[in-house]
Amino acid sequence: MDAMRENVFRKSSLAIRWGEAQKGEDRMKHDTSYQHWEGAHLGIWRRRAVIAANGLRSCLQVKWMRYLITLCWAGCLVQVTLLFCLGQLLIADSVVVQWLGNLNPQLQAIARALVGWLEQHPEISVRTTYNLLFYFFSANLLTFTLIAIALAMPHLITRDLSSNAIIVYSSKAIGRFDYLLGKVMTLYGLMTLTWLGPVCVAWFLGNLLSTNWHFFWHSRVALGHALVYALCSMTILSVLALGISAISVRAKATVSIWIAFWVLGNALVPIGLHTKPWLKFFSFSFDLEQISLAIFRLKNDFDLATTNIPFFGDMLRGLRRQANSVLQTPEPGAAIWGLAVMLALAALIVWRKVKPE
Repeated sequence: MDAMRENVFRKSSLAIRWGEAQKGEDRMKHDTSYQHWEGAHLGIWRRRAVIAANGLRSCLQVKWMRYLITLCWAGCLVQVTLLFCLGQLLIADSVVVQWLGNLNPQLQAIARALVGWLEQHPEISVRTTYNLLFYFFSANLLTFTLIAIALAMPHLITRDLSSNAIIVYSSKAIGRFDYLLGKVMTLYGLMTLTWLGPVCVAWFLGNLLSTNWHFFWHSRVALGHALVYALCSMTILSVLALGISAISVRAKATVSIWIAFWVLGNALVPIGLHTKPWLKFFSFSFDLEQISLAIFRLKNDFDLATTNIPFFGDMLRGLRRQANSVLQTPEPGAAIWGLAVMLALAALIVWRKVKPE
């Protein structure tokens, strides 16, 4: 009888201890009391970077976007080749000089004059030549960049509006400013791949392959002009692209609006030249061109090249007739006002459309 009682008592004690252990585990699983966070703290810039990285990653998943970026970097190689040939003009027995010997006498005379100018006044000739080359290189890359923005338009704000993703971002302690800044960083990353990166790499490699290291110093002005123009344009295009991407929740609609805004704006330029001059400033590409001309100051470079290189003036006369818009006096003030109006409208659209419900 005593043994039976002792056995029952032992089983009861084990059951009580097991029950207390289970309650302890439940308290550990469902403990709602305050606990100090011991992990690594990730600031607001990490959250902004996540938005930017996701947007850029989705843009790069588009097949035609990858083709376009490859085309931009192929243009970079062409620019490096031109700069390399320019440096080879200073080597008497180089392949480029030997090839020039097979040209007609007029082109040979121009080549000899260019070589003499490069040798006698490198601080002027290198700066002028690089400035001209990087102006046209930046202008061509701008066209590819605008196409890239059109392909990236659905991956900016459009799909977030259609899927109500902005509500999710707001629940993750992401404010409207942080969200928009992340999208701007997406566009900056994309335009760095299509525009800013090829410009910087072309300048560096072109000077690295030159015959004289002083090319780095003499061409610094051309690089500065290209950087100022590219960074200002990237900021303007980012705001305009965000504004258009926030207009509709349909991807095809925003892409069509961006292309129409670009093409119709260019159509206003010839109309404005013959009717009302202020119409041409409603083309953002024309306004960016005016800012570019004001930064690079190509007219001074063309005049300087005409003065120092014999026979070059005859070539420039034909160029002046065909590219009068490049050699005209820029109107940066009116262009800035036109861009300011467009930026204000884009900012208003973004502010009204991008907000949690």
